[in-house]
Amino acid sequence: MIRVLCVGNEYQVDDGVGPAVGRWLVERCSLPADVEVLDRATMGYAMVGDLMGCDAVVVVDAVDGTGEAPGTVVRFAPDDMAPSSGMTSLHDVRFADVWNNAQFMGCTCDSAVCFGVQVLDLGDGTMRQGMTEPVAAAVEPCARAVIAYLRDELGCDIALRV
Repeated sequence: MIRVLCVGNEYQVDDGVGPAVGRWLVERCSLPADVEVLDRATMGYAMVGDLMGCDAVVVVDAVDGTGEAPGTVVRFAPDDMAPSSGMTSLHDVRFADVWNNAQFMGCTCDSAVCFGVQVLDLGDGTMRQGMTEPVAAAVEPCARAVIAYLRDELGCDIALRV
């Protein structure tokens, strides 16, 4: 089982890019039965359960602080992301924290990779739906990067629908 976990809050401007990529994949691809695309909204420890029953995981999320232009698609390993330091709120969980906890709990998931889109605007805490233009334009390139990874590195048979 391969899981694509799409993370983000669609009511916080560019943070909604993960779920948008997930919708693109589901609407435009014929996915094999062993590839599951899940919208996980905001990051949290509940995702540990998603990791426990899979062989590989792909995480798609908004990223900031890459030094790249807004809308740039980046690929990285969970270990490239610093875990939270010290005691944190459940709202401050990072995928590195989820991955480390899953490993501690005996997760045997063989591989994990993250795809992110550099954001322009994460909002000001008020509910605001809709991504900025460069991030919205990155949805398809990010989805295609995920497809290329699934095909080329994990051997998945994925077809794009016309």
